[in-house]
Amino acid sequence: MFRGKGKSKSSQHSESGRESAKLGGSSSEVVLNGLNQEAHFEVCFLGVVRDINMGTSRKRDKEAQLVDQVEEAQIEGKLPLSPRDEDKVNITISRHGLKVLDSTKKVLQRHPLHIIAQVVHYEDGFGKPNVAFKIGQLQHSKDTCVYQCYVFQCPNEDQAQAVCQSLRNIFNAITVH
Repeated sequence: MFRGKGKSKSSQHSESGRESAKLGGSSSEVVLNGLNQEAHFEVCFLGVVRDINMGTSRKRDKEAQLVDQVEEAQIEGKLPLSPRDEDKVNITISRHGLKVLDSTKKVLQRHPLHIIAQVVHYEDGFGKPNVAFKIGQLQHSKDTCVYQCYVFQCPNEDQAQAVCQSLRNIFNAITVH
């Protein structure tokens, strides 16, 4: 379900159950308390790739297939290659799932945890770290699953890894309880 590249570089400073870290100029705050974990990140929303059909191909791993689909959408002009200033959003990852807010804290999207099928971070062709969330599952037939993919660009590799790790921590906390 999760994939990351490179080594994770993080420093942890706990203060009454909270951990705060600066990641390349963007703030990230994580609340560490079992199922009450919450992580906040400032990222740029690149867009949605709709109707991704992952099929049943066993030739490549699922992460590579997802990245291929996103890059194909960018080549076709369905998804921008780089964000604009107005594309900045805040995401919150918690036991409730993924929440996307604008700069005024208005909720733009909510994706419950149970429909997040996969998250992968990768470096695009311009060296920018992106995070792709594969959301939902619609079964059109027994062999085909269709998903939506929400793509965010992070300011640096460390933050992209932290986004994936935050979701992993939430899933781990749920499976322990």
